[in-house]
Amino acid sequence: MMASEANDQRPLVSPGETAATAATRVATPATPAISTSGLWWRYPTFSEQAGAWTLRDVALQIQTGECFGITGPSGAGKTTLCRTLLGIVPYHTRLSHEHYSQHFRGQVTLQGQPVTEATANSQQIGMVLQDPENQFLRMSLLHELSLGQQIRGIPVAEITQRSFEALRWVGLEKLWHGALYLHPSDLSGGQKQRVAIAAFLALRPSILILDEPTSDLDPVGKREVIETIAHLRRDYRMTVILVEQDPEILAAFCDRIALLNNGRIELIAPPTYFYNQRSVLERAGVSAGELARISWATGYTFEQRPPLTFTEAEKALQPAITRGPVVAPLPAEPAVRDVVVRAEGVTYTYGDGSLALKGVDLALYRGEMLALLGPNGSGKTTFAKIVSGIYRATSGSVNVLGQDTAQRKVRARLPGLVGYVFQNPDHQLFCRKVSDEIEYGLKNLGIDAAQRKLRVKETLAAVDLSNYAEEDPLFLSKGQRQRLAVAAVLAMGPDILVVDEPTTGQDARSVSGIMKLLCNLQRQGKTVLVITHDMTLVAEYCQRVVAFRDGALAFTGTPVQLFSDEQALQQTGLRAPTAVALATHMRSYQPDFPLLLTVEQWKEALPSNPGDAS
Repeated sequence: MMASEANDQRPLVSPGETAATAATRVATPATPAISTSGLWWRYPTFSEQAGAWTLRDVALQIQTGECFGITGPSGAGKTTLCRTLLGIVPYHTRLSHEHYSQHFRGQVTLQGQPVTEATANSQQIGMVLQDPENQFLRMSLLHELSLGQQIRGIPVAEITQRSFEALRWVGLEKLWHGALYLHPSDLSGGQKQRVAIAAFLALRPSILILDEPTSDLDPVGKREVIETIAHLRRDYRMTVILVEQDPEILAAFCDRIALLNNGRIELIAPPTYFYNQRSVLERAGVSAGELARISWATGYTFEQRPPLTFTEAEKALQPAITRGPVVAPLPAEPAVRDVVVRAEGVTYTYGDGSLALKGVDLALYRGEMLALLGPNGSGKTTFAKIVSGIYRATSGSVNVLGQDTAQRKVRARLPGLVGYVFQNPDHQLFCRKVSDEIEYGLKNLGIDAAQRKLRVKETLAAVDLSNYAEEDPLFLSKGQRQRLAVAAVLAMGPDILVVDEPTTGQDARSVSGIMKLLCNLQRQGKTVLVITHDMTLVAEYCQRVVAFRDGALAFTGTPVQLFSDEQALQQTGLRAPTAVALATHMRSYQPDFPLLLTVEQWKEALPSNPGDAS
């Protein structure tokens, strides 16, 4: 992805300067779109003891027309900050007058005017929520797109035009003809996210807040949505606040990026300076992207900083090419394993007659980590739910661990053999305490109390939730709830584990913790099926790839075979990860440059940089 050419190259947080001081400096004399000063907030609790501050002395100035990125670890307060800018916090929390000052301090202004209880309903600002299902209010797609416009009194003809344009901008124009009858709940997770974005794009507010808007999208859809937002910003001078974990999106589209950690702003800077602060980012557990990680691992830099674009990376790596040919490490030979799942001629038809799967033939092997890929709505989750016994195939056969799932008694036993982690954690969590959520399944397995206690402790530590053991899952962030859902199933140690988007919206430290758990299960001989849009995860952890397209099997092979086959990538609607794409770019300097899939492979293949001071 290309970094914005409009980015100011001067760091807004200089060495030795505090983030709060830097944030209060105004770049231009114009009134900022949003400004905060001395902002503190903590949520009310059910006990007499006050809770910890979620936001701590936050100071920001976001200029009109700016694309301002916010990143940070899961639970850092990013969503809370967005709600505060919108006015939901504190005005919709029903605090009494005497309790107000105990929970909220500071000032928030929107285009020079104080944010009030009415701000969230104004035409000035809109927010796309992290979970699109929490945003839907109506019974059809068309009504969902038009509701906000109707409230604002926009003429019917213009509502129709805006609704269609918004769907087209997010790549869902094919749904237009059935929009009056299609219920949002019938859409895939990624489609729901796009519809939620489209509903706000149709309103065209002057300020748009997007809370991880691309977390559930496939690579092509992610790029389409971000480019749509860039288009609206350019054509309508819309101010965009983008909460995001993906460093490549932040570097490509944001003028400045803020690091929020433990409720405090630790850094505000343009991407070129932001991603040069290795120690700050690693301490916070924030991903810096593959180009920066390759630079850190090999010592090759562009103008004494990590490259942000392929052009910068090519220039940074030219000295390595001149020292001789780059040779890739030899891949390990795949082991021969037993088949644990065999699907033959599997079809699945929804109640409305639409065909979700079209004669799928597929085998899963013991001890492998298999990536199940494909665009949103391609049939990935449907197939996984058939394997897990949640759905029953319309036709064809599915054999799991030697048992025919067509038999009702076999499907009844499947939950003890196949663990399934839902894409939306709220579909899975129901206990009122985090530790109880993990212990519940262990009790059903008959594990004794001492062993349960130990396993709960170990699992919470692995997903960085030890400090929340006594908390109600309701009060966790979405990223934390997602880790809890993964942990609750992982703790049970099923023979086959299906995880649907386990790392969506997670910070780098959380992704590493989740994948470490999955790898531990794999080393125990368990089979792990990962549904994901994260191609970096596929390259680093998965031994085999299966890609769906329009309900049919479009590709089966290794990550190397997929990422080296441009035709297969186009057919499956996928993109190679940045490390692979960079290797392809380097072939203009060395025609036989190897296909390096991961940062670790780049580190092993490149000669060390003699000029690296680190």
